[in-house]
Amino acid sequence: MGPLPRTPVELVVDGDCGLCRASVRWLQRRDDAGFIRATASTECNWTDRFELPLDDSVVLRDSSGHTFVRSSAVGAALATLPARWGAFGRVILWSNRVPAVRVVNDAGYRLIAKNRVAISRRMVQLGLLDASCVTPVSTTR
Repeated sequence: MGPLPRTPVELVVDGDCGLCRASVRWLQRRDDAGFIRATASTECNWTDRFELPLDDSVVLRDSSGHTFVRSSAVGAALATLPARWGAFGRVILWSNRVPAVRVVNDAGYRLIAKNRVAISRRMVQLGLLDASCVTPVSTTR
């Protein structure tokens, strides 16, 4: 079962990944209720952070404590959005309840995640991302 639609979530992403940062900005622009709180993986303070795949996956935790990774985390993040994006996220979550479908969705997620730096650079070349997106951001303060 996924998070209830339109509930607060905490999304943990690679803070040095341009594609990740651009995706968070895209989500937050559509998040009219301000439900999505994003954190860089290096700044995550969850007590179970060392048991989670923070180094190679987006991880999402909803307000009831359910944790989602990879394609399910993407679906859960989309499910917090209104209208069609929220519906699309719920479809991803629903379809991921079938193990074979989740394996395929997660394989697609892993392919994109593995190539995220190259994808970010190419998107900058095509004018789809701002050049600042591919420059790592220091998370130390």
